[in-house]
Amino acid sequence: MLAALVVVGAGIKLAAPLLVPLLLATFLAIVTAPVVLWLEERKVPSPIAVVLALLVNAGVLGVIGIIVSGSLAGFSLRLPEYEARFIALIANATDWLSAYGVASDQLVELISPGAVMGTVAELFKSVAGMLSNLVLVLIIVVFMLFEGLGVRDKLLRIIKHPERLDRLARGTRRVNKYLAVKSATSAATGIVCGLLCFVVGVDFPLLWGILAFLLNFIPTIGSIIAAIPPVFLALILLGPGEALLVAGGFLAVNFSIGNFLEPRILGRTLGLSPLVVFLSMVLWSWLLGPIGALLAVPLTMVVRIALDDTEDLRWIAVLLGPAGEARAETRDEEEAAAEAEARAPEPAEAPGE
Repeated sequence: MLAALVVVGAGIKLAAPLLVPLLLATFLAIVTAPVVLWLEERKVPSPIAVVLALLVNAGVLGVIGIIVSGSLAGFSLRLPEYEARFIALIANATDWLSAYGVASDQLVELISPGAVMGTVAELFKSVAGMLSNLVLVLIIVVFMLFEGLGVRDKLLRIIKHPERLDRLARGTRRVNKYLAVKSATSAATGIVCGLLCFVVGVDFPLLWGILAFLLNFIPTIGSIIAAIPPVFLALILLGPGEALLVAGGFLAVNFSIGNFLEPRILGRTLGLSPLVVFLSMVLWSWLLGPIGALLAVPLTMVVRIALDDTEDLRWIAVLLGPAGEARAETRDEEEAAAEAEARAPEPAEAPGE
């Protein structure tokens, strides 16, 4: 089994250029499917519903691409200014730290302005590279939405046991709910963070809002990574006070939405332990790159659903789940066994007793 996992992992890593557009299209198709169903319920023909949903996707992604491209161009033009301000900030910091025996060359070697700003620029270029495959992704989405209309009939012909189809439907609904809620909360996070940067006066607030929206899909560390560029830019342009304000705003938004709003809406929908969520982010990002980090949770949920539907591998699904869910399932099984034992008829007495 371990050898097979190694082979499968190596195949996924080698096929990442092909799998990444396919996974992105699957993600968009799952998020868009409720819109298509809503239109069909209002007597809109299926082809027209798919086309309308595709136009919504193309419009949203096109706006994101235009904003990111324009912001990248402006950021590249102002990069020398940011680097000069950063060097001046380091010079002021070395003067303040000189009393503690920290030499200026040591601090410059520790924090290289060119390396920091270059890292930010490379991050934006990777986002622009992902947006460059939008045409292919949208074409795949169209075919997925049309094919999705007859998936249930195909599954009914393949799966012989109805209970397995019910389990698959429950798992699919769980993944759909997670993606829908995560998309809505990520959009709220991006809007609030973008408004915060605009109010404080940080350059390119739309870009930081989009970055917060995208990286909010990455569990645990995504919101932290999204806060670093605007906080850093506020520090070199406006000062430490504004930088602390931006950092505190990002922290408050992500803490309130991630720790209160999402758990209240999702409940036990996620079905994964926090350790598994973090490790899945590391694994999928290594296999598929940045897109793997964005889709780590839904991909791991799909793997757990498949394992839970396999009798020999169900124990792995239990290990992937949270401890509370395992205790609840054990308690349910014990109660069901006790109830069945109570309903069982008492054995008849043997003759002569």
